[in-house]
Amino acid sequence: MNGKLSRIDQMNIKRKRKQMQKGDAEKERVLSETKNATLLDYVQWIGDFDFDTMPFREADALVLCVAVYFEILPLFADGRKSAKFSECAGLLDAGRAKLMITGGDMGNEGIFRAAAESKRFGELTITDYVDKLTTDPPLQFAAMCFRYKDEFSFIAYRGTDSSLAGWEENFMISFTRTTAQNLAGEYACQLIEPGCDWYIGGHSKGGNLALTAACVLPPEQIDLVKRIYMLDGPGLCPEVFDEQLISSVDAKTTRIIPEFDVIGKLFEPRITDTRIVKSYRKGIEQHSLASWMVDHGDLSSAPTNAAGSRWINDLTDEWIAGLPLEERAVFVEELFDAMEEAGVQDLQEITPEYFGNLIIRLSGKSATTRKVMTSLPRKMLLDDVEKPKLSTRIANFFKNSVLVIAVILALLGTGIIIARGKTLDILSIALVSIIAAVEIFVIIRRLIKAKGRLDGMRERIVIAIALLAVIPVLIFKEHALFVLGSFIFGALFLVFAYISIQQAAKEIRIFMRVLNIIEFVACIAAGIGFLIVSGSWLSVFTLVVGIVLVTDAVVRIIYLIWTAVKRRKTRRGLSAASTSGNGTSGN
Repeated sequence: MNGKLSRIDQMNIKRKRKQMQKGDAEKERVLSETKNATLLDYVQWIGDFDFDTMPFREADALVLCVAVYFEILPLFADGRKSAKFSECAGLLDAGRAKLMITGGDMGNEGIFRAAAESKRFGELTITDYVDKLTTDPPLQFAAMCFRYKDEFSFIAYRGTDSSLAGWEENFMISFTRTTAQNLAGEYACQLIEPGCDWYIGGHSKGGNLALTAACVLPPEQIDLVKRIYMLDGPGLCPEVFDEQLISSVDAKTTRIIPEFDVIGKLFEPRITDTRIVKSYRKGIEQHSLASWMVDHGDLSSAPTNAAGSRWINDLTDEWIAGLPLEERAVFVEELFDAMEEAGVQDLQEITPEYFGNLIIRLSGKSATTRKVMTSLPRKMLLDDVEKPKLSTRIANFFKNSVLVIAVILALLGTGIIIARGKTLDILSIALVSIIAAVEIFVIIRRLIKAKGRLDGMRERIVIAIALLAVIPVLIFKEHALFVLGSFIFGALFLVFAYISIQQAAKEIRIFMRVLNIIEFVACIAAGIGFLIVSGSWLSVFTLVVGIVLVTDAVVRIIYLIWTAVKRRKTRRGLSAASTSGNGTSGN
């Protein structure tokens, strides 16, 4: 199913809505006949029924977890303690209800408005509204309680908004217990008391908070909780929380995830009642609650997760599991430090320019962060192949950065001179071919280990086929090689420029500092040149760049020889002085 409504379905929906508006007495029957419905359709269909007529349903939990994404602070100004859900419609009209969600509105406002204007949800009383955001420590926490008479109360936790603090706290669940998790437990403990049925729920990070809160409730309070709804939220890090905590609330927990699930698979909790819901969106956009579908008044179920998401989940799990807690902590801290340095305060601000700046800044962070950054792409390309151990001689060779850079410059410059006008073409084909070859190697290796079974490899096979298909496109499609090669070379030289200026700042040798500054200027010029130069000038430009690179390599090698000779003369002088001193002492 592609999730899209057919024209016939749309006509049926309109007809059934008209029946409802006319006061059809058999609304329950109409609702039970609905198919391929969105969450908005569900709210519009069921909106005339209060909870006395039609008791609380699973789809209602989704609606309330959409509502908690809206900042409704104006309703609680002047010391107000409670407000009717119906009042939220007026906030929307006045532009005072702000949607706090990453990725923009995918239909959330329509659901929120329809719920506020309906009899069913409009009669709910909202109490105990909390909304906190701080940067030190990173904290993004919001929650509210929906109450219906003395029958039930629903505690809803908000998922992640687009703030940098909120996303940093998300990453922190991989190595520590966060402030939001502590607040979620305190919030539930303060509210839950006898007198009605209690529900706890949340989406995304809110689902994690709902599970955390339930796990820390004392026995007398968890007994009052009828159901916990964990909607596509990450689980609890096993190195931080005892897994027995989840077992203690398993019987009361319903976990719902979409077909293409990535977020809900992180630290995936073992919840017996786990459902897979259909969505009319594709890929990661299925994370949005507004995209989940309803069938016969209940959630529209799917038999299994999409194959592509399973591959991403396996890859992410293996990557995180391979990192000690200390490395996770260092990486998260330096990642968000780099984001702040790059001028990002909100994820909505990230552009390709910011992203490139971020990568450059991360490359200048600690060895731990660089290791974590490179481990994911290595895992993606090489699967479980470990880095080969280098011999002592090779290791010592790479300790001499001056020599290493000289060799790289010499090889790169020579290759450019030889290829000249064909440099970009050769580089593009070589890069794609190498990646395709690595993928094929990994596939063959895993097939041998799995004795021919394709389990978990279909996505990798598709990638390898796609890469192989790209090669003839690059060869025969006019300008394709040029565009790809120009981008690769331009980006490569701009990265070299950043490395050069970083080295210049750290260098204590005057000659090398000057050389690094010259290299910085040359790399900036080369990077910009490869991005803008075209036509007949390209061959001349690449020849000049190649000559400059080889010259730079020769200068570095001459400098190494000169310093080696100088050190040898110094050692001989010291040795002669020592011998002379020993002779004088002997007399």
